[in-house]
Amino acid sequence: MLPIEEAIMEKLRSGPCCFDDVVTGLPNFSRGEVFVAVDRMSRDRRVILLQLGFSSYQVSLGSHVVSPVQRRVAEGERTSQSPER
Repeated sequence: MLPIEEAIMEKLRSGPCCFDDVVTGLPNFSRGEVFVAVDRMSRDRRVILLQLGFSSYQVSLGSHVVSPVQRRVAEGERTSQSPER
């Protein structure tokens, strides 16, 4: 794994954030470098991109790289959002 990819994964371990926040949180890399790395990582599903607006995106870790704690929280959120019968 490339150093920029490791830095992105570490940034996202605390949870999803906007692409601009990823760029701001990685001052040793240019916006273009972060963009190319996130694009590459989204193609092999290490990260997931969700379009929030016209040009804003949320970046999160892919489900296969999420920690067990994060997975339990996400599953709990999905369960609590399900309709009651």
